[in-house]
Amino acid sequence: MQLETKAQIAKTTLSLLTLVTSLFLLGVLVLVLCVGLQIDPFRETTASFLTAVFVGLIGVAAVLVLVNVATNISLIADAKISELKIEPNRGVLKKWTVTFFVVATALVCLIFAGTYLSKERYLGVVRSQADEVLKSNNSILEETSRLLASGRPQDYKRIIEIRDFLSHQRSDLPELTMIYSGKFADKLAFYKLENSGWDEQKGVYAPTYFECTENLDCDYLTRFFSGEKVDVLQKYTIRNDQFYIYIAFTGKEAGFVLLFSRQNSYGKIGS
Repeated sequence: MQLETKAQIAKTTLSLLTLVTSLFLLGVLVLVLCVGLQIDPFRETTASFLTAVFVGLIGVAAVLVLVNVATNISLIADAKISELKIEPNRGVLKKWTVTFFVVATALVCLIFAGTYLSKERYLGVVRSQADEVLKSNNSILEETSRLLASGRPQDYKRIIEIRDFLSHQRSDLPELTMIYSGKFADKLAFYKLENSGWDEQKGVYAPTYFECTENLDCDYLTRFFSGEKVDVLQKYTIRNDQFYIYIAFTGKEAGFVLLFSRQNSYGKIGS
């Protein structure tokens, strides 16, 4: 690397360090005001983003300091080399640079590949356990179909018991949600079974709507409850730890969907 390039890097990193420091101090001012006055003017997503930027500025500042110091040391070393008339080995820097990017690329690939394989493995375990439980309990699934078709309030207590029984058959099974369909003003509606819906004293059951998610399960549920044959739906998110496995059961009298899901909230500011 030429002396002019190193000098430009030292100058640029110093300018960037000044800018980052200014932004960091502004962030400290906002943080002190919010904490000191106990106010929160931002939405949760905005606060999370600003917190990430604030932490990121600390990392950027640290990197800029290291680069600036290293560049200045390199300039001093070059001056000393020139004074002693020592010929530097330019191939060493190139090898170190290539090695760094190769290792960095390998680490990135390892992280993404490991994340993908671990999620696939977990889905496979849950799917296998769920299939085993449903296969060995086909009779009570048919009972659930019959009870849903009857629509009597007292039958939902028994359906809740069946759902709880199924969800506790294997330790690897995540949360189980039972989704069934109904009609509202001649429109297809989705409901989920909730313990709070059953009022034992009054003998009534208040259904709870299941809010489907676009591009996740709305189309799947609509097709199934409209009479179309569907396969098992498996979805998971790469960015965070969320898994969804939808297993549709077509009973003799009524169909329903068993949703096995897991959602973790780690990494969310304020949660």
